[in-house]
Amino acid sequence: MSNIAEIIEKDPDLTARLLRFANSAYCGFSTRLSTVTEALGLIGVQQVQDLLTASSIIEHFQGAAEFVSMESFWEHSLACGIGARMLGLERRLPKADKFFVAGLLHDIGRLVLFQHSPQWTQRIFDVYKSEHILLHEAELKVLGYDHQAIAEALLRLWKYPPVLVLAVAYHHQPSLCTVSPMEAAVVHISDHLVNAMGMGSSGERYIPPLNASAWTTLGLKPSVIEPVIKGIDDQIEAAREMFLKR
Repeated sequence: MSNIAEIIEKDPDLTARLLRFANSAYCGFSTRLSTVTEALGLIGVQQVQDLLTASSIIEHFQGAAEFVSMESFWEHSLACGIGARMLGLERRLPKADKFFVAGLLHDIGRLVLFQHSPQWTQRIFDVYKSEHILLHEAELKVLGYDHQAIAEALLRLWKYPPVLVLAVAYHHQPSLCTVSPMEAAVVHISDHLVNAMGMGSSGERYIPPLNASAWTTLGLKPSVIEPVIKGIDDQIEAAREMFLKR
């Protein structure tokens, strides 16, 4: 633990962001943390690793796309990550913190597409606007696959856990995910809520419909929606501080 803390402390900016995050509403600790070692002890090595990985990915893709505001894209993604984590906690699923990363990365395939295939992306947006269909439907129409498939390939290349990969790969069609239906349902419902809240955008102007089977899979009561939405509102600023502000 002390070795990990020593490595993190070599980067003053990273240390400051981690401590800001550890003392934010997202973590909700009653006492103020003043050292990286304390943050590691309370947050846990795995969650800190996830946070640092997410920070690295966001930094890598900053300024990558001309088709969407990067601030808006990451705000949507962060909100989806927060919502997915909260849904996991509400459902009392094991290791609910893993859903933050799944929610954060659910649209990363779209950034790869924007960055590496601008001509194809322009065609997709042309179809999207002219036919008034969902953006992932326009991707399928133009390419024969969508950003979910790109994200799946990328996360497999990065050797992410299969459960997380599948949650991202099926977040638009969670009922087709037979191996990890619960995880896919969590990301799907969180994405739906964040779109309905109008919190950032990955390029989609419409609200994709809620998959009823995903709601049934989770077995949640409608009463959980209000606290999840409130949690996203309460925690999004802390996430912006951690990941988007330098």
